[in-house]
Amino acid sequence: MVPGTFLSTVEEFLPGEGVYEEEGKVYSSCAGLVLMDLRTRKISVISRSSPPVLRKGDIVLGEVEDVQPQRVEVTIESLRRNEERQLPPPKLGIIHVSRVSRRYVRELEKKFRVGDIVRAKVEEVGREMVQLSTVEDDLGVILAKCMRCNVPLVVDNLKMGKLKCPLCKRVEFRKVAEDYGKGEPWGEKE
Repeated sequence: MVPGTFLSTVEEFLPGEGVYEEEGKVYSSCAGLVLMDLRTRKISVISRSSPPVLRKGDIVLGEVEDVQPQRVEVTIESLRRNEERQLPPPKLGIIHVSRVSRRYVRELEKKFRVGDIVRAKVEEVGREMVQLSTVEDDLGVILAKCMRCNVPLVVDNLKMGKLKCPLCKRVEFRKVAEDYGKGEPWGEKE
């Protein structure tokens, strides 16, 4: 079996490990052995070679590729599950404007810029893209560079997301993670 193989409908079996649901249908997200639990009505795919597979709740790192009025497109680079794991390319992540912050976001361009490195939580995994969120305080931009000088920006006011260029003194704003600029991309280890 290959990733993307149709397995069942959600009426027959609920999605378990190694599968995803899209429009009421359950598909394999990896190659492996299909397990159907008739008691719990769950279907799973267990991979023998276990390349990393994204699941809801996972924390990922990625680079902002595009900022549009309603969404930010992120190339997901790696995954955290006890240790950093490289993901097979390509993985497109989307942060919808409603999943950026607890506060109302009027302009996404003031929260993210192309080239920013972000830490985000997986909300939903689909065939084409992954829905992400940066609502929590430990999620958001962890590295941003000055649009003028291309040097890493430093925190000027964390609560406001205000960053400043140490060379040209340019001020920019982002939805920053609470540990922005501290060096550890994953934040505190759990």
